[in-house]
Amino acid sequence: MHATASVVYVQSGLMSQRKRTVIDMLRSSPGFVSGERISATLGISRNAVHKHVKSLRARGYHIVGVSRRGYKLEEEPCTLVMPVVTEMTRHSLLGRSFRYYDEIESTNLEARTLAVDGAPEGTVVIAESQTGGRGRLGRRWISPAGKGLLFSTLLRPAIPMADAHLLTLVAAVASAEAIEEQSGVGVAIKWPNDLYVADRKVGGILLEVSGEQDEVDWVVVGVGINVNTDYTELPVALRRGAVSLKMVNGAAIDRSELLARILLALEGHYVEAVRNGFDRALAGFRARDYLRARTISVQTREGSVVGEASGIDERGALLVQLPHRHVRRFHAGDVSLHAS
Repeated sequence: MHATASVVYVQSGLMSQRKRTVIDMLRSSPGFVSGERISATLGISRNAVHKHVKSLRARGYHIVGVSRRGYKLEEEPCTLVMPVVTEMTRHSLLGRSFRYYDEIESTNLEARTLAVDGAPEGTVVIAESQTGGRGRLGRRWISPAGKGLLFSTLLRPAIPMADAHLLTLVAAVASAEAIEEQSGVGVAIKWPNDLYVADRKVGGILLEVSGEQDEVDWVVVGVGINVNTDYTELPVALRRGAVSLKMVNGAAIDRSELLARILLALEGHYVEAVRNGFDRALAGFRARDYLRARTISVQTREGSVVGEASGIDERGALLVQLPHRHVRRFHAGDVSLHAS
């Protein structure tokens, strides 16, 4: 049995004292607090008060504003219940050390820093919101505070550097299994690292690796999932292509339980991969292959390549069948469904 889990709670220094004062004033009042009163307390203009309220709303605070009455706090961001997570993962390698942030620039960035500083394998960095979260190819990952899962796990696998990229499949399959187990919603995986539900993206994996050619030093597995995000909380530009588990399932999902389930599934797949190879992860991916038998477009440095997705090979490379039955392998590239 492992020792009791260590949970370090880190309060963000990114929220200004003025915003904290606004929240404190709204919390302490059962009704509306006038903008004039907030303005006088903080010594700032009414316009500045409105900007602070707008910023707080973006952090997940549900603040109602009514002309001539002021502002009222209806709901605060729903935070993860870490005792639930630590109890479910109490015998797990990925349940020994947690760092929990209300807000952070990026969980992957923090996990990388901890890795360089010698943090142990299994360290998990969790955040309720990110100011600089990103996905593959440098794209921004946007999630309202308290609505999704945003976390990164530090691993130190004894595998060759050439195999490290396959841990993306391990994390994707583990996450898909955990989501399906808790929500009953089927999850597909779009090569190489996106999780899809009902033909829309619900999450993604971001892998970062450091080491020498023959040996991995550390791997950071970043996971982002839209759990309880409402349609109106999605950026307008993403509403056609993104979805949350709540939107599909019709009910809110327990994020604490889901986080624990993903960590447990990830550990199981990870241990199997390090000990016995990646056959299980490859099979799990193939069973959920979102692109297979579809006409796709792969963006490469040389331009766009169009063909039919034919699965992945034993190295996790995407197989694309081109005209005249020629099959081409892609180890990297931006992939989309090809509009006919």
